[in-house]
Amino acid sequence: MNESNGQHAPKPHPAAASHESNRHKVFSAPRIDPVAGVEANPALRIPRAKDSDYPAGKRPCSVLVLTKNEEQNMTECLKTLMFSDDIVVLDSYSTDRTCEIAASFPNVRVIKRKFDTWSRHSNWALENIQWKHDWVYYSDADERAPQELRDEIVAKCNINPQPSNAYRLKYKNMFMGRWLRYGGIYPVWIIRLFKPDLIRYEDRAVNAHPVVEGHLGSLDSDFIHYSFNKGLVPWFIKHNSYSDMESKEAVRVRQGSVWSKIQGLFSREPGVSRRSAKDLSFFPPMRAFIRFFYMYVLRMAIFDGRAGFHYAAMISMYEYWIEVKIREIEKNWKLKTEDQVRVLLGSDAGKPADEPADPSADGAVPALVSVMIPTYNEASHIAETVRNARQLGPVFVLDSFSTDGTQELARKAGATVIEHKFENYSKQKNFGLDELPFPSPWVFIIDADERLTPELVREVRKVASAPSAASGYYVNRVVIMMGREIRHGGAFPSWNLRFFKRGTCRYEDRSVHEHMMCDGPTEYLTHLMLHIRRESISEYLAKHIRYADMESDEWIKLATGVDKSARAGRLFRDLLKYRLLLRRDVWPRVPFKPFVRFFWMYIFKLGVLDGRPGWHLANLMACYEYMIQLLYHEKLHRIRHPEENGLTRDAAAPADHTGKGANTKSSAMSPARSGAGA
Repeated sequence: MNESNGQHAPKPHPAAASHESNRHKVFSAPRIDPVAGVEANPALRIPRAKDSDYPAGKRPCSVLVLTKNEEQNMTECLKTLMFSDDIVVLDSYSTDRTCEIAASFPNVRVIKRKFDTWSRHSNWALENIQWKHDWVYYSDADERAPQELRDEIVAKCNINPQPSNAYRLKYKNMFMGRWLRYGGIYPVWIIRLFKPDLIRYEDRAVNAHPVVEGHLGSLDSDFIHYSFNKGLVPWFIKHNSYSDMESKEAVRVRQGSVWSKIQGLFSREPGVSRRSAKDLSFFPPMRAFIRFFYMYVLRMAIFDGRAGFHYAAMISMYEYWIEVKIREIEKNWKLKTEDQVRVLLGSDAGKPADEPADPSADGAVPALVSVMIPTYNEASHIAETVRNARQLGPVFVLDSFSTDGTQELARKAGATVIEHKFENYSKQKNFGLDELPFPSPWVFIIDADERLTPELVREVRKVASAPSAASGYYVNRVVIMMGREIRHGGAFPSWNLRFFKRGTCRYEDRSVHEHMMCDGPTEYLTHLMLHIRRESISEYLAKHIRYADMESDEWIKLATGVDKSARAGRLFRDLLKYRLLLRRDVWPRVPFKPFVRFFWMYIFKLGVLDGRPGWHLANLMACYEYMIQLLYHEKLHRIRHPEENGLTRDAAAPADHTGKGANTKSSAMSPARSGAGA
């Protein structure tokens, strides 16, 4: 039951008062299995209340709250719902204190069910929970019901005879400390008060709309929606998930006839016209621009000030995520990327993982080079990575306690696996450099999404056996993404110090985008390493949401004078040190960073020559810069105004990702490969 507009039949049902007799006639869809995925709970059943149990005109409604990890919201939400003596919290197996907090309130029943889709989850509640009252009010955990709304709900529930079977109401969306009167597209009407037997949600994975049998009324009062009070990171994560579901729905719709959707606009059947309009929205290009223009200009979000601009921009970013995922599915980028990798790696790419290349082939000396691969949940390609890396010598996988079987697959492919709890990227890798039992004088570090080309393997073997070799070597990576090599847009060349004499190099103290420091002369290798972005756009966004969270922490450290990262001159020589200096010391102070980043990549650095992938990569990196900027300002505001968040200054300080210091994150940080963002 996420936020959505309701739909109702144009004519009232003549026998709407008889709920049970109408249920199967009105809603012919098969009933949901009341057992599958549900924790056994006597709270499903409760005796029905009688009008005589309450003062005249004061019988309340039941309340339904759907939750998943809403610890931060539950107390304030339930406080505003205490006008009801029958509150049901339908929880999707939260891992925080959501259920514990809910159970501490009187008249609250906690029921657990595994979440599948919004419509099925909501319809299961309507069909299988026995309600104490005739009416049910639905509330999200991040919503608050003011007193005037509570009074109006009780009044409507006690009207006799009842003119409506459901009521819609408006909400006030809060962002950056103000009501989005314009950018929130107020008023948005949502069905939230209803007779549970006379409403069902359409079968849709996300943004499912309720269909009411009978007359639909309206309430005058509004509820308050604090959709950002857990911070921006959960919002980004949630809308990455929503865009997954929307894009799959869009691909299905786009396979049908546009004309049939146009005809549906003029249908008199309930819901058909609205659904046809939604389906048609999946066809036009430039969804993000259209949405921003509609919200910021036509709906006058400009009058909401800074909050209105950022809300319109965030929703536009969400629309772009849908658009790029549609193209990903329709063009099958993953398959095209795999084909390109096979071409670049030659016949070696086709060997099965259980037949690793012989490390002694072509005159290599296995003892000269050891390989370290940091991993977390890399089961989809770790075996191939290990096999590719074993061409240099023994492979050590430094795993952050993966939950998908990465460890066993790596062992079967011939690697030695050591597990270590993830703190941050630099500390994890430095632990490996200090503690792993490398038998070789040289170490090569490779990520699970990278591959050594045959030419690079031969070059590394040659350097490792040379008596006059430097202490460390930078390796150039080329990104393989969306089915092609990315040779422009600032993504190439991409130099990383990955090959070095053991004991001469360490990573700087930085949580993300860390660089290696070398206590000796460094040189550059000639041949390329492949950086294979075979993950889905959803996985790419999830990773960059984590990166943006950590990068914004680094900006906070810089702004508050606690930055511990190494200076650019310590990490690079020649032009690379000036590039890093600009990135770390100048870039955080540059205005309009998302636009600058897009222009820099797509125009100045000729990303346009990479075709459609160049366009999308520039857009995705602009989104990344925008998320960093928003998170930085959010965290800085919390530090400067802790009283607005109920936090002390220490609690509002940037996370150190070690588990020892304060952490303002709303969810646990999962380890993943570090990268430069491309």
